[in-house]
Amino acid sequence: MKKLALSLILCLLYVVSIANDGVFFAAGNQLIPITETDIRVKKEILTVNRVGNHLEVTVYYEFFNPVGEKDLLVGFEAPAAYPPEERYLDAFPNQPHIRNFKVVVNDIPLSYEIAHVPGFLHNMDGTTHNQADYYQNGRFNSWTKQQCADSLAEFEYMSTRFYYVYHFNAHFKKGLNVVVHTYEYDLSYSVGEEFRFDYILSAANRWANNGIDDFTLNIHLGDYESFAITPTFFQNSDEWAFDGKVRSNPTTVYGDTMLAFHVQSGGIRFHKANFHPNGELIVRKPNIMERLWGGYTRSGRLKSSVLVNALRWQQYKLEPVIVSKESDKPLKLSKTQRNILTNIPYAYRGYLFENKKIQQFFEATDWYIPNPAYKKDAQSLTDDERKWLQLWAK
Repeated sequence: MKKLALSLILCLLYVVSIANDGVFFAAGNQLIPITETDIRVKKEILTVNRVGNHLEVTVYYEFFNPVGEKDLLVGFEAPAAYPPEERYLDAFPNQPHIRNFKVVVNDIPLSYEIAHVPGFLHNMDGTTHNQADYYQNGRFNSWTKQQCADSLAEFEYMSTRFYYVYHFNAHFKKGLNVVVHTYEYDLSYSVGEEFRFDYILSAANRWANNGIDDFTLNIHLGDYESFAITPTFFQNSDEWAFDGKVRSNPTTVYGDTMLAFHVQSGGIRFHKANFHPNGELIVRKPNIMERLWGGYTRSGRLKSSVLVNALRWQQYKLEPVIVSKESDKPLKLSKTQRNILTNIPYAYRGYLFENKKIQQFFEATDWYIPNPAYKKDAQSLTDDERKWLQLWAK
């Protein structure tokens, strides 16, 4: 058996702040070898499912090893949450926002240990530190719980004080090897975003074939949902397939060009052979309240054009009554505007409205997908949606 002192880093991408206030828990990645000239990635199927406010990630790999057997040290790197708080150490030694971490190699579940290593200053271009900084001479430079707590007290903006490294030994036999990795992590959010998550794809370029022979990405974030993806590893919407009723259109999110997806049902799928990614997966959903704040007239009324702009992103806000910045009083909306707001849950289901003005309004949005089969039924709505109808009926 040929043993290698390799450290394969399954990193979580840096988490950065894009607003004045926010909480950033983690992001995802795939296997990254420090150096590997033999083993190639034949297939990867990455599936991201949203369940409430967290993501369930499943990564299926097929690796081909043309040489002899290899034992590889493999790691999964997760940054401490931003902004750092000592209460996050309550789950020590685990990263508090990652759950059900599992790795199965050739049908054999692997056990793992967790090291806690010094962090680094994040660069806005996405560059990261060298993992050799904390893995030298066959051992991890691991901090104690007290050292991690002390590092949080020395917090600097845009920096991660320490990282959690889940590490385990993986045996690669000659020929085909199947690796299945699953975990859950909490969605990040900020003042300007309902949620955001990132996943490093370019790590695949560090395997023997400098990429993935056959790559598939499945994203399911729930029905009646809108979000945007930065076009880093793809060029246009034609490269995406839809598993259900979905619309897409180019858009701009806080100055960034992105591709918006509006899901009535199902999810989206990206597939490419001989995939050599030169960018990462970045998924964002702007906060509708941020959109609305820019739409007030001096009289405190909401412009119809602003309603269209806001509804591009999110079907409804189920929390407070929208108020005027100037007076802190509920906005005075016209009968038509209230009609529009009370019909949003039905519009997201594709209802065809008899009222021409209402129908034309929703047809002007990017997310409306007509569904002649859907019949208006308040009993089919969720409790929150029924509360929404009551709010705007007042």
